[in-house]
Amino acid sequence: MNKTTLNNQHKLLNAKMVDFANWEMPISYPTGIIKETLLVRNQAGVFDVSHMGRLEVIGENAKIFIETLFPINVNELKNNSAKYTLLITDKGEVLDDAIIYKFNENKFLIIINASRSEIDIKWIKSFKYKVEINDLTNSTSMLAVQGPEALNIIKKLTGNAIDDLKRYKFKEISIDRYSAFVTRTGYTGEDGVEIITNNDNVESLWNKLLKNNIFPCGLGSRDILRLEAGLHLYGHEINPSSNPIEIRLKRVFKTTTDNYIAKDYLRTIMGNEPKKIMVGLIMKDRGIPREDCEIELNSEKIGYVTSGTHSPTINKSIAIGIINKQFDNVNNTVKIKIREKNLEANIIKLPFYRRSEK
Repeated sequence: MNKTTLNNQHKLLNAKMVDFANWEMPISYPTGIIKETLLVRNQAGVFDVSHMGRLEVIGENAKIFIETLFPINVNELKNNSAKYTLLITDKGEVLDDAIIYKFNENKFLIIINASRSEIDIKWIKSFKYKVEINDLTNSTSMLAVQGPEALNIIKKLTGNAIDDLKRYKFKEISIDRYSAFVTRTGYTGEDGVEIITNNDNVESLWNKLLKNNIFPCGLGSRDILRLEAGLHLYGHEINPSSNPIEIRLKRVFKTTTDNYIAKDYLRTIMGNEPKKIMVGLIMKDRGIPREDCEIELNSEKIGYVTSGTHSPTINKSIAIGIINKQFDNVNNTVKIKIREKNLEANIIKLPFYRRSEK
């Protein structure tokens, strides 16, 4: 099993470790998943997300390579900017969701999911463009610092080096004399940053963050936070056979180039009205919906739950589901089958939680 550089640090903090995509990762610390969730919502937490794949693409053909694999127009993406997107084959199979970071037209960074890394890398490397593809996953570490106090703490620790950093922008800075890639992105619905640095530096950075009132958080709270924020998770809201329009990801398609590998598939789905749609669900009855629970209306199955949990932020049980599009009416009352009981829930517009803008 793979281990991140911080593995021993997690164990020293008595983290509960689990196998996640063949990585030994902290699911929670003694603080507990619920309190970790609320700490991120109200203060600041740090997640070790070093298991996520990090691929560097370099070369004169890097721009056309990226535009072939992903539905983006590189010219519309400014240098030092990031974009959320999808990796789709020419057959319409959704391999993963990803974030592309553009340094310039000759250099990009791709962040992919740990559970999909092997499949993604095989597909990406199957394209014989003259580009250099460097897998940085094992030589670097990645931390996500999230919460309403996260930016101010990071600004203080970096001498205000990120004072001008906007959402979905990144810059390379120095922290304690070592280099770090800092991007204002995240997966919690809160503001904050994600930091990539060499493995030799990450233990020092981790401990510095903990000493500055940033609390260690595990993958359990991260999943609750992303669900509250209505964010997708591969294997749940996104699957190989997903129709991106049905899961409300039409916004990622910004390509106008004929180089894009899935252009024919894209034209097909853009030209057809979706039959299903992704929705939010808040329980009216007492019960926690889980993945694959059936959603019914008037005793007819109209869909299924993709993710569900109890939200400590709004103190209600919530779920994301896929339903037949004709039933997509906000406040429509449906029933979710939980442990052989049909419990009532309301359809709502995602997300369940939205941070207040300062």
